[in-house]
Amino acid sequence: MRLMRGWTLERAFGTRRRTLGIAVAAAASTIALTAAAPAGASLKQDLQRFSDCPYTNPVVITCVDSTTTSGEFVIGKSTVPINQTVVIQGGLRAFGFLVPASDGNTLSKTALQVPGGLVGIELPGNFTEVTATAELAGQAQISTGAGGIALPLKVKLDNLLLGGGCYVGSEGEPVSLHLIYSTTNPPPPNKPIKGSIVVSTKDGGNILVLTGTLVDNAFAAPGANGCTLLPPVGDLAVNIKVGLPAAAGTNTAIMSGATEEANARVVKAILPLPDLGRCLKVEPNAEGKKLVYHGGYTNSSCTLESESKEGKYEWSPGPGPSAKFKGASAGVKLETVGKKAVTCTASTSEGEYTGPKTQKVSMVLTGCFQGPKTQNVACQSSAAAAGEIRTASLVGGMEFIKEGEGTETPSVGVDLKPASGSTVATFECGGKAVSVGGSVIVPVTALDHMVTSFKLKALQAGGKQSPEEFEVGPKDTLTFNEGGEEQAGLAGTLTNTNEELLEIKAIQ
Repeated sequence: MRLMRGWTLERAFGTRRRTLGIAVAAAASTIALTAAAPAGASLKQDLQRFSDCPYTNPVVITCVDSTTTSGEFVIGKSTVPINQTVVIQGGLRAFGFLVPASDGNTLSKTALQVPGGLVGIELPGNFTEVTATAELAGQAQISTGAGGIALPLKVKLDNLLLGGGCYVGSEGEPVSLHLIYSTTNPPPPNKPIKGSIVVSTKDGGNILVLTGTLVDNAFAAPGANGCTLLPPVGDLAVNIKVGLPAAAGTNTAIMSGATEEANARVVKAILPLPDLGRCLKVEPNAEGKKLVYHGGYTNSSCTLESESKEGKYEWSPGPGPSAKFKGASAGVKLETVGKKAVTCTASTSEGEYTGPKTQKVSMVLTGCFQGPKTQNVACQSSAAAAGEIRTASLVGGMEFIKEGEGTETPSVGVDLKPASGSTVATFECGGKAVSVGGSVIVPVTALDHMVTSFKLKALQAGGKQSPEEFEVGPKDTLTFNEGGEEQAGLAGTLTNTNEELLEIKAIQ
């Protein structure tokens, strides 16, 4: 895997700034010892779980993904089993303070069933079913090892008659969990309980894995608030049913699962690529009589990192204000493994780049026919001109076909598939109905320099696409259905002309 030039993972991890247990320190040593090993496709696949880490935020040191798969919450007189996955994700800054996930889903909105519901509270009809959903109510902190996880929570109770604002806890008075892997020291009547932890690494030491059980039975739970259209009545009914407020020593949280961590600089160096964007010259600052630049790169392709952060260029992911493109190609051929074929003399397309890896596009193929030249029949979509096939609205996702090792040149492709459903195009050839479905991976050039256009060259032989899959990901192929479904391949070269200069960045 291609990393920053002059880069080693040992430099990326640097000095850990949080309090670590002995086992975690040993794991960190393993990371340092294995850091120089080349990363592979499996690392990028495993790093996908950190895709919502705010790794571009300069204060973020570590990316974290913590998944709870079992356990229970005991609050007052109610026990809620954790039988669905609960995820905490984001970044960690100094001292383990949690920086929210970039997509806003820092704590998953996992609704857990409350056994027994509101049985015992007088409600008309069958309105007793209740779910409990934990939400963050303040600054969370994740400290590897004995430090555990500090979670200020408010728990939303959902029921048809409780209204949309029924909570146990609030920002001002949260349910404050201090979950640890070791043994608790609660006030009575609770007795100490013990968690567990197994520390390991994977992907050559690039990802730290903490598997075990976090526990806390020393926290208090405040009373309910905001329940029903008559809050005082509803709050009181819920408090009596659940046993709230519940003093410290009467509540328990047990959360079993795994927490994975990766250095934010490693994630930033590996995960985003390939990346469509712009390498822009930065404005210098006057420092005395000297103009000083503060860009991250020294060259106009943003492929040479500035160690001093005084480069003249900076990378801007995604398209700029002029994000549209138009495409054109000469001959296009769709062939099945059973030797059926549709040939078109040309195609045009219109589309727009919607992000660093994504685009949307629609295509029109012209001069389309099926069969040999001496006995061919025209193919056309409904309400289209003779010989004209119109595709559905398509979306494209960009990824590595081959990332490249050492000096090996990387290869990038765009996976084109229907924006909705599974049909790429429908048409008729000589009165016979044909549908094309699935998706197709098309290699794209040029890479790693700003250009006005990209060339997409689809390759196939005997109905088999080349390639059929990205370096990381499932197989994606086209299907051709004319009275029976067959695998199909597409061949043709399309040139997309952009409204602005853009770059597909494949090396960091």
